[in-house]
Amino acid sequence: MERQFEFLTVQFFTKASVYPGSLGTFRYRFARTGWPGKPDSTIQVWVYENVSFELAQDVETQTFPWTEEGVEQIKDWLNEKLAQRGTEPYRIPYPAPKAKTEA
Repeated sequence: MERQFEFLTVQFFTKASVYPGSLGTFRYRFARTGWPGKPDSTIQVWVYENVSFELAQDVETQTFPWTEEGVEQIKDWLNEKLAQRGTEPYRIPYPAPKAKTEA
């Protein structure tokens, strides 16, 4: 199986404190605390259904140390979740469903 998250590095997580992303309909989110090399620095990772993070109900999360080893664990965990949950290309249904109107 192709590993989709090879772009993740310790330095990647210095770009933002929260980072959402997706591979088609597979959604994920990262949030970091601390700074690399500092004690208790972590990266929390969520995977969730193909809706906004705030509306998601099928959410799984795990926290990893912000180290080289922790980032490798993140890659493994995300690839495992991607294999379990699957993905398909993101698309907007067309024509869009009609809104219900009251008579």
